[in-house]
Amino acid sequence: MKRIILALLVGSIMAFSLSACDGAVRKIVMRTVDPYFHGPNIDGTAFEKVTDRIYTFRWNWYRNVVVVTDVGLVVIDPMNAEMSTELKKELDNKFPGRAVHTLIYSHYHLDHTRGGAVLAPKNVVAHEKCPVYWQAVEHDGVLEPTRYITGDTTLDIGGVEIRALYLGLSHTDTLYAFQFPSERVLFTADMGLVKTVAPDGVPDRYAPGYLAAMDRLIALDFDTFIPSHFGFGVKQDLVDWRNMMEDGRRLARDAVRRYGGPGVREGQMGDYFDTVYPVMKEKYGQWHGFTEMFVLNVVRDVVGEALGY
Repeated sequence: MKRIILALLVGSIMAFSLSACDGAVRKIVMRTVDPYFHGPNIDGTAFEKVTDRIYTFRWNWYRNVVVVTDVGLVVIDPMNAEMSTELKKELDNKFPGRAVHTLIYSHYHLDHTRGGAVLAPKNVVAHEKCPVYWQAVEHDGVLEPTRYITGDTTLDIGGVEIRALYLGLSHTDTLYAFQFPSERVLFTADMGLVKTVAPDGVPDRYAPGYLAAMDRLIALDFDTFIPSHFGFGVKQDLVDWRNMMEDGRRLARDAVRRYGGPGVREGQMGDYFDTVYPVMKEKYGQWHGFTEMFVLNVVRDVVGEALGY
């Protein structure tokens, strides 16, 4: 039965890519994947106070951070013009007359860096390598940085210490996490979620560096954990998520060792599935997105382990 489920899910995705006009196939794919990104507790917006200095804004499944400082507001990741427009309304309502002093990009990915002009920031901060990637793609809507940083960097803005922690080659090699020591808050972009399975196996993930980066973050002293997607929680949520990712990787490694790399013999995907699914289902089956994203995650983990990334 498990192999049949796997075949149906993978077959649905492949069929959709080959026959996008087939309405029946499209419906199957949408029923399988769409609930991950949409639902009554996901769609819409919410502006939430975390501490006296830290707020978080959610736009559908995206989430960013707003910091209140003595010289103005700091926003980490504009995401896109639609989200920034809704955020600007909230900022004008909650903090009338306060401008956005600094906009910070957590990494170069376009789904985190577009739409910043809506916020009219005085300063824009990014990793020094971001332009290398932007130059290779259409990056309209990305506001040009006024300052580039590299490595760990402490930003003191209006009486608030913001520690930009460089995470090396993990999820791109431009990625920062942000610690606010006085507020005991950590913000991560595309690194950790709260009781939610990773989307698509985390695109652009180098697994060894990714897990090492999470280990570094977990060693920090903080209470509140704010990820860039879905809900926010506490430090233990990041610990749990790190363990989930390591479990998937370990099981995929065991499957590759036992059955060989992809394409070596017939029926391998079913063998991989039988190795990984029961363990992950027992531990994480109640997490958001397990059903919708399990197949994509196991494929990513198996391929990654076979190739060494």
